[in-house]
Amino acid sequence: MRYVESDGLKIAVEVLGDGAPLVFAHGLGGNRHITRRELAPLADHYQIITYDQRGHSDSTPITDPSLYDPQRMADDLRAVLDDLKIERAIIGGESMGSTTSLLFALKHPQRVEKLLLTAPAFGQSANPDRERLKGLGDSLNQLGLEKFLAAAAERQRTELKWTPDVIDFAAKMFSAHQPASLATAWKTVPDWRPLPDLSIVSQVTCPVCIVAWEADLLHPSELARDLATRFPNAQLKWMPTLPALFQDPTQVGRLYKEFLEGR
Repeated sequence: MRYVESDGLKIAVEVLGDGAPLVFAHGLGGNRHITRRELAPLADHYQIITYDQRGHSDSTPITDPSLYDPQRMADDLRAVLDDLKIERAIIGGESMGSTTSLLFALKHPQRVEKLLLTAPAFGQSANPDRERLKGLGDSLNQLGLEKFLAAAAERQRTELKWTPDVIDFAAKMFSAHQPASLATAWKTVPDWRPLPDLSIVSQVTCPVCIVAWEADLLHPSELARDLATRFPNAQLKWMPTLPALFQDPTQVGRLYKEFLEGR
């Protein structure tokens, strides 16, 4: 692991393997370790660069909501590339990280060879799951991490019918962060509307692959479909569900491997 300075913050970065560089930004509440697991099927052909987005895991915690700004987070991605002296790379992101990588591609199209977007969550309209997420931030502040995780596990088990391995995955993911920083992210990021008009993505002319799933308010499949029709050169690939991703994160890497190999 190394640290990259960006916007007065330290961004934790890992570089794995050799080959063409592939930089990927995780989602809200995620971390670079999850990204590494998801992209494992690509590690034998690409240099995988994962990093903790600001406020997450080993990067600088933040409790100022203004710092969870999508444009500034796109600049964090640029800082990672600049620090590693990478001029052009395959760029990708998941959920919140999809916004990070898409905004980067709009700002710096010459630096993006291909664009990978997992479960886009934020576009020109308010996210339909934003109130639940903001409530998670309030609950984490009120209960503290241990009681919050216990309450979350109970809901996941009884209401969502998640299996024990999926519940454990989510608990480990949330525990990787400084609680106040994660709570601030949950209370801030869901209000993002980073694209005033989705038609702007037509400016991204490089090949694009979108991975999505159905029945998830936070990651609307309608947004994935809409974006796929607006990029000039895009493929849309489907996987089962969000819990299925937690059970086998490598599903994402396998789908992207098909795309990168031209299949």
